[in-house]
Amino acid sequence: MSIIRPSTSIREPESAFPRIVCLVVSQFSLPSDYTDWEIDYYLRFEDWIPDKSGHVIFVIANKDPSAVVPLLQQIRRHPDFCTALCYVTGSVNPEIEQLADGGLPEAAILRERFGHFQELLTSFNESETAILPTGRLIKYLWLRPHFVVKPCHAWQSSRYWFYPLLNALNPDDDAFDWLRALVNQRVIESVDLIDRQRECPHCRSSHLSFIDVCPNCGSLDIAQQASLHCFTCGHVDVQDNFLQGGALVCPKCLTQLRHIGSDFDRPIENHGCHACHHVFVESDVQVRCMHCGKSSQPTDLVEHKIQSLRLSDRGRIIAVRGDTFDIAASFDQLQFIPGELFKHDLDWLLILARRYSMINFSLFGIYFPQLPELAEKIGHVRLMQLLEVFAQRLRSMLRTPDLSTRTAENMLWLLLPQTDEKGLRGFHARIKASLGDIMKDSDHQLDYQLIGINSAQINEQEDAQLLMARLYAEVK
Repeated sequence: MSIIRPSTSIREPESAFPRIVCLVVSQFSLPSDYTDWEIDYYLRFEDWIPDKSGHVIFVIANKDPSAVVPLLQQIRRHPDFCTALCYVTGSVNPEIEQLADGGLPEAAILRERFGHFQELLTSFNESETAILPTGRLIKYLWLRPHFVVKPCHAWQSSRYWFYPLLNALNPDDDAFDWLRALVNQRVIESVDLIDRQRECPHCRSSHLSFIDVCPNCGSLDIAQQASLHCFTCGHVDVQDNFLQGGALVCPKCLTQLRHIGSDFDRPIENHGCHACHHVFVESDVQVRCMHCGKSSQPTDLVEHKIQSLRLSDRGRIIAVRGDTFDIAASFDQLQFIPGELFKHDLDWLLILARRYSMINFSLFGIYFPQLPELAEKIGHVRLMQLLEVFAQRLRSMLRTPDLSTRTAENMLWLLLPQTDEKGLRGFHARIKASLGDIMKDSDHQLDYQLIGINSAQINEQEDAQLLMARLYAEVK
């Protein structure tokens, strides 16, 4: 690997000088047009001592792709230089193409690219959220306006498809789950749908074997076979059992079958099981994972869309504004339903509760009045961590029929069917205790307001919209 820095003959401020760090496998020197650049040569990435005071361009001088990829992964995982320009001198395969900026260009072209890179870097709004994987990805894509995140495939990989850049920038999380979250947050957008992949629900491997089995006993010992149907007694059996002395005779009623269509026909059940002798039209399909050996039904498989992606308009706005993440996105794991659907369901429960005395429910609201101010005090990262912990605890308290929605960044609503006044008081106490536990070790207080009402306490003239508006006014 080599580091290049242009000489003082280049008309740029000294702070903008990049150094070229060149990682080499043996004796190597860059082309002659790089003689006026400052270059440091290293045999290993670990030998390089980072200098945060200057800009760095990496060059990997190794023609073996299997050696180049690990070096690129090390660079992309570095917290300070993960978005730096990086070039290779050897061939570029699809995986290297996703991790590097291409083959090493001529010095004049590199100088021009670095100038454009610096302009984009200057316009990027650095914030503490950039230390998070999503912030690093936004920065990486912002500095490369035309870059498209593409998947690669390798049969040696248990999942077959993988995203080299996502795996390098965020090795601790599942790339497919992270990708889904990024799309839901509208940070990135789809360019092309490349494939659909189904994975084992137990180990997430895509190496699957689909096996036809008997729908009656599940045996693998099945075969396609010709069958006959006797019109006289209705007996259905394999054709071989009807053959007696060269003639077709029903083995059950002993009727001689002469004419197809009047004496017998061929049923649609053209498969038979050698284990239980069941005849059937279509076999069942069983999926066996070649990685963990467990069996599943086709409907249980996890489906992923394999697609190429790029930075979205919202992602570009985030890069410039620097407020990187919607704080309330921490609550997304609560699986909110749209506000209009929530109100529709609330109206329906109001009608039921007013008509049938055995129906009751509760509406619960959680309001955080000062999220932006608290983010300024303790930082976006710390605040998001606190809210994510609370969301996890809240999700564990909710039952399957409970519904949730968000009508503002800091206003959450929960609809709790079959929850009476006593149950509502207990839920209120658990929420309050949970928030208290979260803030116990924090130096700053997370302000919140809780409000709840049972169906027996709701004015008969109120519908869902009026009720939610009244409660929101009380806590705001």
